Amino acid sequence: MVQIHVKLFPQGEQTLELPEGTTYDQAMEKLGFNPETVVVFRGENPVPGDEKVEEGEVRVLRVVSGG
Repeated sequence: MVQIHVKLFPQGEQTLELPEGTTYDQAMEKLGFNPETVVVFRGENPVPGDEKVEEGEVRVLRVVSGG
C-alpha cells in the first residue's frame, strides 16, 4: 500500500491508502474527480495522470474552463 496526503483546493485535505501501482488518475477517480478536470502537483511540478502514485504529499487544483 502507498499512502498519500492530498491537499484539495479549496475543499480541504485527505489521506488515501492506495494499492501499489495506482496511478494519479485512478487516485483522483477514487476522490470523485474526473482526472481531466484537475491538475496534480508534487512539490512545484505537475505530475502526469498515468504516473504511479508515490508516497508523500500532493496538491490538487481544479481546472476551470469556459467559453
